[in-house]
Amino acid sequence: MNDRDKSKEQLIEELLETRRRYRNIIDTAQEGIIMTDARAHLVFANQHIARMLGLTPEEMLGRPVFDFMDDLSRTVAEHCMLQLREGKSLQHDFRFRRKDGTNLWAIVSSSPVFDEGNAYMGSLCMITDITERKKMEQALIRAETKFRTLVEYSLTGIYLIQGGKFQYVNPKLAEIFGYTQEEIIALPSVLDLVAANSRDLVAENIRKRMEGEAQSIQYIFQGRKRDGSIIDVEALGTRIDFDGRPAIIGNLHDITERKRMEETIKHQAYYDLLTDLPNKTLFIDRLNLALTQAHRNRQMLAVLFLDLDRFKNINDSLGHAAGDLLLKAVADRLKSCVRETDTVARIGGDEYAIILSQISREEDITVIAKKVIASFKEPYAIDDHLLHSTVSIGISLYPNDGEYAGTLLKNADLAMYHAKELGRNNYQFYSPALNIRTLERIILENALRRTLERGELVVYYQPQVDIATRRILCVEALVRWQHPDLGLLNPLQFIPLAEETGFIVSLDEWVLRTACAQSKAWQNAGLPPVCITVNLSSRQFQQQNLVEMVMQVVRETELDPSLLNLEITESTAMQQIERAIPRLAELSAKGIHFSIDDFGTGYSSLSYLKRLPVRKIKIDKSFITDVPHNPDDMAIITAIIAMAHKMKLFVIAEGVETEEQLSFLRSSECDGIQGYLVSEPLPAEEFEALVLSNVQYHQPLPFAPRKNRL
Repeated sequence: MNDRDKSKEQLIEELLETRRRYRNIIDTAQEGIIMTDARAHLVFANQHIARMLGLTPEEMLGRPVFDFMDDLSRTVAEHCMLQLREGKSLQHDFRFRRKDGTNLWAIVSSSPVFDEGNAYMGSLCMITDITERKKMEQALIRAETKFRTLVEYSLTGIYLIQGGKFQYVNPKLAEIFGYTQEEIIALPSVLDLVAANSRDLVAENIRKRMEGEAQSIQYIFQGRKRDGSIIDVEALGTRIDFDGRPAIIGNLHDITERKRMEETIKHQAYYDLLTDLPNKTLFIDRLNLALTQAHRNRQMLAVLFLDLDRFKNINDSLGHAAGDLLLKAVADRLKSCVRETDTVARIGGDEYAIILSQISREEDITVIAKKVIASFKEPYAIDDHLLHSTVSIGISLYPNDGEYAGTLLKNADLAMYHAKELGRNNYQFYSPALNIRTLERIILENALRRTLERGELVVYYQPQVDIATRRILCVEALVRWQHPDLGLLNPLQFIPLAEETGFIVSLDEWVLRTACAQSKAWQNAGLPPVCITVNLSSRQFQQQNLVEMVMQVVRETELDPSLLNLEITESTAMQQIERAIPRLAELSAKGIHFSIDDFGTGYSSLSYLKRLPVRKIKIDKSFITDVPHNPDDMAIITAIIAMAHKMKLFVIAEGVETEEQLSFLRSSECDGIQGYLVSEPLPAEEFEALVLSNVQYHQPLPFAPRKNRL
C-alpha cells in the first residue's frame, strides 16, 4: 500500500469519525430533529423525537411525516410543505399523536433543503415539545373565559377605573346608564355618568382610594343616564394595582326603585288594617333586607305567593263582612305555620305572601308549603257557618329565580297561577318555562297587531250551495293569518286572542272591506254577481258606529248592498237583542241581508228571531258531525229546519263533509249546505278558477271532497 492509499484511508476514517461525532451530537440533542425528502417522507429522525413519540428512529424512517399528526395538524402541515418548496422557512405549532394514542404539542421550525441545481430535496425540522405550555395556556384561557362569563352575565354593574376613566364596564353597567360598553369607555371622565350634585362626592371617594387613604368605599350617589334622567346608584369600589398603576375595581346597582319605595313608605302605613299583617310595601322592604342578608351569608331565600281558591264565591254569597272575617282567620293560620323570623304579609284582596329566610335546603320550603295547605283542611267557623277554603301557592327561590324582590314576587305569582291551572289546592315552584309561556303570548299579541301593516292577513272564500240545484248561493269570507314563522294559521289559532285584546274590531273591518272589494273585482272581471257573507264579532257589533262603518265600506268598494250578507252568532244577537233590532233594521232597510251563525248552540228560541230582520240561519257544524250516527243530533236538526221553514227562514247546514250527511239533510228538506264536501275555503284566485271551471255558476258544482283542507 503506497502513501497515497494510506492518506485516502486516513481521510475516510476522519470523515467517518466526524459523521459519528455529529450523529452523537444530534442524537443527544434536547430537541427533536428530522429530515424529510421531497415527498415529505422521513429520511432521518434523531433519538429525541423518537422518544417524544414513543417510537424508535427505525419505526419512523420511510413514513410520511403526516402519519404522526392529528387530522387538523396534517392539513396545516400539507400546506406548509408547499411553502417550503417555495424556499420559505417556517415555524408553526403542530399536534402530534404518540404511539400510545396521547397527544403531544410541539413547535416545528422547518427549513427547506435544495441541491446544487436548486432542486427541492426536502426539509430539515427542529421539533420542541410544548405540551405543558399548551396545557397552561388552555387552563388560562378556560379561567379567563369563566371569569369573563361571570362578569359579562352578572346582574350587577361591574367596572374598572384608572386615570379617571373607565377602562372596562360589563353589559349590565352599560344597560343601567343606557349606553353601550364602548360608549362608556370612550367617555372623557368617570364623572360624565354622575349627576352634578354628586360629582364632588364621587371625585373625593375616587381620590381617597387612588391616593391610598382608603382601600374600599361603599356609598350612594346620583347618576345621570344617557337620556339625562337621574338615577340613584349604590357603588362599591376597591383599590387594586393594575399594570403597575393604581386602579379601582367595583360594582354598582341601580337603586332608584328602592329609594323611591323608601320615600313612599314615609307616607303610608306599614301594616294591613284588616289582618294586622305587614302590607305589600313593608313586605317588599323586608324582602330587600332579607335578600341583602342572604347574599352576604350566601344563603337561600324563598318567596311564597298565596291566593285563596274561589274566595269570590264566599264573598258574593255571604257578604263582604263574612269575607273579611275569613281573611283575618287565614292570616292567623298562616302565621302559625311559619317561624318568628319569617314574614307573612297580605298583598291585597285574598292574596298573601311569605318570606322564608335562612333556608339551607329546598326540602325545608316544601315542608312549610305542605304545612300551609294542610292547615286549610280544618273548616273556618264564620258567622255560624263552617266554611271550607283551600289555597294555591307559588314559590320562587333566591338566587335561582331572581336577585331582586320584584322579580322573585313576580315569578312566585306566575307559579301560583300555574298551581291554579293544575287544579288548585297545591303548591308549585317557579320555572323559566312559565315566563316563556307569558312571553310567547305577548309576542303573538304584538305580532297580531302588526298583521294589517305587514299585509299578513288573507281572506279565503268558501261557497254556500243550494242543496237541490247545487248552484252557489253565497260565498263566505274567512280570514287566515299568513304568519312569517308559523305558516298559515286558521281563525281558531288567533281570533280568540284578537277578541280578548280588542283587535277584532279592526280585523273585522279589514275583512269586510277586503271581501266587498273582491266581490266587486270579480264582477268587473266578468263573473256574475255573487252574494258575499262576512262575519261580525260580538265586539264589532257593540260599536256605536257599526251602521256608518258598514255603509262607508259599501260605498267605497261600490258593491251593491243586496250582495252583502252579514253573519252574527246566535249568542251575540240574543244577548244584545234590544241593541240588535234597530241596527239590523237600519242596515236591512239599506238592502243588506243578515243571517244567524252557529244556530242551536246558544240559548235563544225561534220566537226571538221574529223581531230580527233575519233571512237565513246556519245550523252549527257540531250537530252535523255525528250524522247519521247520532239520533239526538238528527232530531234537533229536523226540528230546527221544520220550525225555520214555518218562519220562512232559509236554512244552511255548515260543516258537511260526507255523502251520508248530505243525504240526511236532503231528506230533512234543508235548503243549503257549506263544507268540504263541496269545497274547502280557497284563496280568491283558486275560488275564481273553481267558478270558471263550472261555467260561471251556470252549472251545478259537484259534491266531492277537495284536497288540502284547512
